[in-house]
Amino acid sequence: MSKIDKYIASSVLWSFLVVAVVLLGLDFALTFIEQIKKVNDNYTIQSLMQVILYRLPGKLAEYIPVASLIGTLMGLGTLAATSELTVMRAAGMPIWRIGLAACQPILLVSLLGMGISEFVAPVAGQKANLIEKFQDQEAGTFSLTGGVWLKADKDIVYIDAADKDGTLYNVEIFSPEGQTLTAIRTAATAQHIEGSRWQLNQVTETQFFPDRIDKISTNHVSWDVSIKPEHLFLASQEPDTLSLSELHSYQTYLNQQNLDGSPYELEFWITALRPIASLALVLVALSSVFGPLRSSTMGGRIFTGVIIGLAFQNALNLFGRMSVAVNFPPVIGVSIPIVICLVAGLILVRRRG
Repeated sequence: MSKIDKYIASSVLWSFLVVAVVLLGLDFALTFIEQIKKVNDNYTIQSLMQVILYRLPGKLAEYIPVASLIGTLMGLGTLAATSELTVMRAAGMPIWRIGLAACQPILLVSLLGMGISEFVAPVAGQKANLIEKFQDQEAGTFSLTGGVWLKADKDIVYIDAADKDGTLYNVEIFSPEGQTLTAIRTAATAQHIEGSRWQLNQVTETQFFPDRIDKISTNHVSWDVSIKPEHLFLASQEPDTLSLSELHSYQTYLNQQNLDGSPYELEFWITALRPIASLALVLVALSSVFGPLRSSTMGGRIFTGVIIGLAFQNALNLFGRMSVAVNFPPVIGVSIPIVICLVAGLILVRRRG
């Protein structure tokens, strides 16, 4: 890499870092304002801060494509404003060479984002989820809204949260007989022992009879269920908090059970194609810097980048969810806006050059 290539790459990289920090700061502030109403005696301000901080790695990975677009506009825009790009072009440096130098740092941070999505964000997101769930456990209540419902053999099971160690939190087991509910078991935690054996802890069992209702409390109860702990953990997580390997594993399991795994497949492709999306947006930014934004102000470039980024993100969500709704391969829905940006960027850069 020549000195000019390094100079262009460093300009784009520093601009990307500035944009990423600003986006994360805005996300932190807006999330804090939105979630502050949840603070109470069990869910303190310190817990809220922990939850937001634990979710920042996932947000960083999610913001990389948009930050790449705005960062490239700012970095190359600054060079254009000082006529440095004009000098480079006059010296015979082609646009594709400038674009290649700009893509190199973006590719680096995109690969770093993939590592964060695979190894850091899932673990941190799990900790954030458990902190939120524990507020209900400490208050002695169940929030039957944020967990997962499963059919386990003949029972219907609700799990509020789970971790990778095989521990389930706030478990409710509904045992029907035909159309009649015969018993409900509520456990603070459940731990996997071996095979299909689990142990329920701090259990309250309510039994329904034609003429009475009995309630029994005990510390430990054995629970036999033919569900693997890793599947229970994955089922209790939102798709956007799972790593690529976990998304692929659980999607494969759901397909084997003839269940709908499209939300997990959709999230898999959104994450897997994120580096290509970042490079496609860099090409769009490159064509804009040498085109309509050549003499634009920095504020104009940032505004344009925000508009293009929002349009791209909305198109990604729209086509992705539409593909799930019409039972179409999610990879095609996710690829449509990426391919459009990639093709448009290549055509415009070729015309500028």
